[in-house]
Amino acid sequence: MNRRELLRAAIGGGTGLALVGLHRACLAGANLDAIPDQTVLDADLRRVLSAIAECIIPETDTPGAITAGVPQFAELILSDWYTPEERQPVLDGMLALDDACFEKHGRGFAACSADEQAVALGAVQDSEMFKVLKSLVVNGYFTSELGATSQPGYDPMPGVYKEVVYDATTGRWS
Repeated sequence: MNRRELLRAAIGGGTGLALVGLHRACLAGANLDAIPDQTVLDADLRRVLSAIAECIIPETDTPGAITAGVPQFAELILSDWYTPEERQPVLDGMLALDDACFEKHGRGFAACSADEQAVALGAVQDSEMFKVLKSLVVNGYFTSELGATSQPGYDPMPGVYKEVVYDATTGRWS
C-alpha cells in the first residue's frame, strides 16, 4: 500500500477543513511526494512550518517530522490542494504566530527555543491554523515510509505466512 492508498483509506468520507485539501489530493490520485506547482510559502513561512512540524513530531530515538519530509508534504497540500480561501487562515495564523514570537522574544518562531515554541503553540492550539497543520503533520509523517517503518512494533506483514498451492490436476488447494 502506498502513501496515497493509505491516506485514502484513513480519510474516509468525513473530513473537516483540516483534511479537505488532503482529501482532494487523494481523490485526484495526486503524487504526494511531488514539488508544489504553486508557491504560497516564502522562506520565512517555510521555516515556521518546519519548526511547527518538528514541535509536533520531534526527532527522538525515531526520526522527526523534518527528517521524514513532512514540511514539504504539508506545503504541497496547502499550496496545490487547498483553495486560497481555505489556505488563508493557515497562512494568517502562521504569520500571527511568528509576529507574536517577535514581539515577545525578539525573534521569529523558528528561531525560538523549544520551550518558547511550546508555549507559543499552546497559545494557538485551538486555532484553525494549528488544527490544519497538526493534521497535515501527523498524516504526512505516519504515511511516509520513514515515519511508518521507524515506529516500535512496525510489522510490514502482520500474521504468519502460510503458502497455499493450487493443484490444477486435482482442482484442490493444499
